Amino acid sequence: MKTAICTFCAATGMLCKDCQTKLNNGEVSPSEIEISKIAAEFEKVHPHSSKVNIIKTIERPNFVLLLVAPGDARFLTGGTLDFDKQIEQQLNKPVKIMEKGKNKRKMIDKIFAPALVTGINTLFVPKRNAKPGESSIEEEMVVVVSATDKENLPGTLKELKDLVKLLIGEDIRVEFR
Repeated sequence: MKTAICTFCAATGMLCKDCQTKLNNGEVSPSEIEISKIAAEFEKVHPHSSKVNIIKTIERPNFVLLLVAPGDARFLTGGTLDFDKQIEQQLNKPVKIMEKGKNKRKMIDKIFAPALVTGINTLFVPKRNAKPGESSIEEEMVVVVSATDKENLPGTLKELKDLVKLLIGEDIRVEFR
C-alpha cells in the first residue's frame, strides 16, 4: 500500500532519515505515520490491498478523511475488510474513505455524510464592472442540505466548505431546506 511514508518505515515503526525529515518539516503528521503502520499490518492480512494508493490524509477535529485513488476503496472496506475501523480505534475519530474522482456530487455527499445532501445547484451570478461591456458571469455552487439534518453535519460549515475547496477546488454556499 502506498502511504505517506516508505514501506520499510511503516513495517518497522522506525523512521528512516527521509521520513523523519518529512515529519520534522510538517509534510507528514503523526497520525499519517500511525495510519501507515496500520496499513502495513492490514496488507499482511489482506495482500490485495497492496494496490491501494492513499493520496492524502486530511485530519479534521471531528473526523479523518483518507483520499484514495479511484477504485481503491473497495480493497479497504466492506465484508471482513475493516481498515477504517482499525484506524478509528487507533485515532479515536471516525474515518471516511473517499475515492478521488471527477464526480463532484459523490465527493460532496461523502464529505457531508451522515447529513443528507438533497441537491446541488449552480447559480449564475452577474459580476458587475464599472466599464460598460466588461461585466461577466460567475458560477456559484449551492449545496442544499435537509433542514432536519443540520445537527448531523460532521463538522462546522466553515470546516466543510474548506474541505470542499481543498478537494474539489470550488467555493460553495450551503443552504438548509
